[in-house]
Amino acid sequence: MTRFVWLGVVVLAVIGLWSAGWFYVAGQARAALLAHGGADPAAALTCERLDITGFPFRFDFACTGADITADDTRVTIAGLRASVLVYNPTHALVSAQSPLTLADAFTGAERRLDFASAEASVRLTTDDILKGLGGTGWRLARASLVADDITLTDTLAAELLLARAAHFEAHLLDMPERHAPETGLAGLAAYARAELVQAPALDVANGQLSLEAELTGVPDDLRQFAVADAPQRWRDAGGQLKLVRLEATAGEEFVRSSGTLALDSAARVEGQIQLASKGLVERTGTLIPEDWKAIVLGQPDADGSYAQTLNLRGGFVFAGLLPVAQLAPLF
Repeated sequence: MTRFVWLGVVVLAVIGLWSAGWFYVAGQARAALLAHGGADPAAALTCERLDITGFPFRFDFACTGADITADDTRVTIAGLRASVLVYNPTHALVSAQSPLTLADAFTGAERRLDFASAEASVRLTTDDILKGLGGTGWRLARASLVADDITLTDTLAAELLLARAAHFEAHLLDMPERHAPETGLAGLAAYARAELVQAPALDVANGQLSLEAELTGVPDDLRQFAVADAPQRWRDAGGQLKLVRLEATAGEEFVRSSGTLALDSAARVEGQIQLASKGLVERTGTLIPEDWKAIVLGQPDADGSYAQTLNLRGGFVFAGLLPVAQLAPLF
């Protein structure tokens, strides 16, 4: 009998400790979120209502009426929800509730993003801990975003449809072969696609968009992405953006691009871009002066397609030997 009594005491103690730990972590998380919201008016997240539920095996964060500010930009979202399992804290699931509004106080732009659903997930790697590689445990393994029935509308003066897509998804994947724990650097592969795209201003209907790229020289600690000098650190680490393939199609018309970009010592974009297109010249209208179209996009082939190589160096964009645009430093 005594054994059962002691067993009951142990079970009750474990339940009590687990409950106390859950509510302590939930309280700390709430305090951290509320403190962050008021810590820096130039970059803050606030909620009309913040709920933390999911006891005993999950932490579910529900932010109703989310308001995000970053300098002159303000984003409002009807609702945000994030879930983390207690026994799998390196994996978070996030969802958003439509609509999302974007206002830029500097430019005066106002836009609204509507969607039927929007879900994201973020997972961190654990191999640097399990294998004793001396990593931080904050290296990104995968980040994904999937949304359906998306509509982007300009709402500044009147509602003007800018773009619509039936489906959009984007993924960031860790490239283990590019991880250098001794320097704290990693590499990420990016994939994205959009289906049944409409862009009335360009007279595009039922278009398709796809992207494949690689980003090297990024920190292997996800928290370092938010530091103020992150772009400078990326440049100093020899980081590159390799555009493996960017393609947009609408029927027989297309735009394809590939190349490699980086930042020079003056924080200007440098590299080379290969551009191929068919139908783009006709759709640019007055965006590119008529005399410059052949220079920027190349001469047409027999099938009506164009090809051009653009070189970015010394703060200028060159088509051949001719400078066609000037580049400003990014920081």
